[in-house]
Amino acid sequence: MDKNGEPGSTFEPGADIHARCTILGEGVRGSLTKLLIEEEDLAGRNPQIYGTGCKELWQLPEGRLPAGKVIHTSGWPLNSDEYGGSWLYGLSGNRASVGFVTALDAGQPWTDPWENFQRWKSHPYIAKILEGGEILKAGAKCLPEGGYWSRPRPYGNGFLIIGDSGSNLNVSRLKGVHCAMKTGLLAAETLLDAIRKDDFSAATLQGYEERFENSWLKKELYRVRNFRAEFQGRGFWGGAIRAGIKYVLGGVGAEFAPLKADHDEMQKLSEARPEPTAPEYDGDRLIDKVTQVYHAGSDHSEHQPSHLKVVDPDICSTRCKEEYGNPCQHFCPASVYEMVKDGSGGERLQINHSNCVHCKTCDILDPYQVIQWTVPSDAGGPKYQGL
Repeated sequence: MDKNGEPGSTFEPGADIHARCTILGEGVRGSLTKLLIEEEDLAGRNPQIYGTGCKELWQLPEGRLPAGKVIHTSGWPLNSDEYGGSWLYGLSGNRASVGFVTALDAGQPWTDPWENFQRWKSHPYIAKILEGGEILKAGAKCLPEGGYWSRPRPYGNGFLIIGDSGSNLNVSRLKGVHCAMKTGLLAAETLLDAIRKDDFSAATLQGYEERFENSWLKKELYRVRNFRAEFQGRGFWGGAIRAGIKYVLGGVGAEFAPLKADHDEMQKLSEARPEPTAPEYDGDRLIDKVTQVYHAGSDHSEHQPSHLKVVDPDICSTRCKEEYGNPCQHFCPASVYEMVKDGSGGERLQINHSNCVHCKTCDILDPYQVIQWTVPSDAGGPKYQGL
């Protein structure tokens, strides 16, 4: 398709792919999974909440950070009522994985995960480790933080949901690969049973959830079932004390704690704190968003329709501008969204879709839920080798 949505010279009509069972493992905020959860009413007791992780791969001076060295921090540079933290992992070949996760329920319309990441790198302890190094790759991606009570029903007639798409991540440890692998194994066992029975109905595929309930994964996620809920509305220190006590005691306490969706937590400009000063980018250790796009290797054809859809663009230049100050300009880590002059004294939203690094933050945090992230019509996107 060309940028006007018309068939181009290489256009091929889409194919209908039929299967008796489809396993959805699209990762965070999967496009098909999102629609399926809505249409089949699969949502968990809590809405899903998210964090945006910004990450860089560094080449460090020899001997600076031993392979296998693990450093985790929490809090700074965030305010005490915000949740988030970092990692710094020593890799082979004098490389390091460096990243910071900002929770998207922070409530501030100027919340900017990329700026938080860059501020964190300015801390003297971190800056000393990175001094003399070089950024090789960069990128950003959301992760599901809702936990056990945000799990959608992961089965139905002809489908199973695995991995991050099904909220299978231990947010207290920032780890989910082992969870995703286990759900894949459980799905395979369930599918084999369905093949033997020649029955792919929900009644048979329910065995996937039964296997989950009897697995170590259920025990791990249930123990920290309310971990993030302890922080929402209580601030970092209040949440840390409550969550820490419950973790040490093996998950005792309330069976269920409610969560609010990230976009519902966003405050209007009249309620928000003053916007902080942006980091001073030096193009070396601290890089801006456009430089991040370069390091992500993001590439989309300029001749295709934008894969980022805004259902009602007028909201952007009216209500959103007045009430929230167009937060998409802040929370997007790739400078995709810009408010530009419209030639008649006003402003309009400009979408630089070729910058997109596929993090899904816009689809999640837009306060009016009018931004829809869809799959690009070509194979474009970031190149995340090594990340």
